[in-house]
Amino acid sequence: MRRLLLVAVVLAAAACARPGSYEQFVRSDGSGEYSFSLDFADTLQACDISFYTAIDRPLLKDTLVSFPLKVVWRAPSGRYFSETVYYPADSVRVRYRSGLVPSEAGEWTLSVSIEKEPRGLRGLGVICSER
Repeated sequence: MRRLLLVAVVLAAAACARPGSYEQFVRSDGSGEYSFSLDFADTLQACDISFYTAIDRPLLKDTLVSFPLKVVWRAPSGRYFSETVYYPADSVRVRYRSGLVPSEAGEWTLSVSIEKEPRGLRGLGVICSER
């Protein structure tokens, strides 16, 4: 009976473990503004960050090579970092950062702006995978 109880407790604890990867997707509302909350509780855990999307119009992919994403990271303390990266229009998923280790523990905000959102863009998603 004790063994059965021990097995049940171990399985319950394992079920509560944080997943090794998570993703969020924000549907396009035409504004070109996307915001994601990322929980970095462990400042020793490296992760890979990818963006993903879909463009409805296949012909658009033939004429549009890439489009700029203005990316702003806001730390729990309020400090921020911004940069512009380019998303290849013919890709569904693009690796943004590999081996990212946050400088602060807690809830970070990742904001992405697309100044001229391509027609047919369904939205933008982010995937955070622990290494």
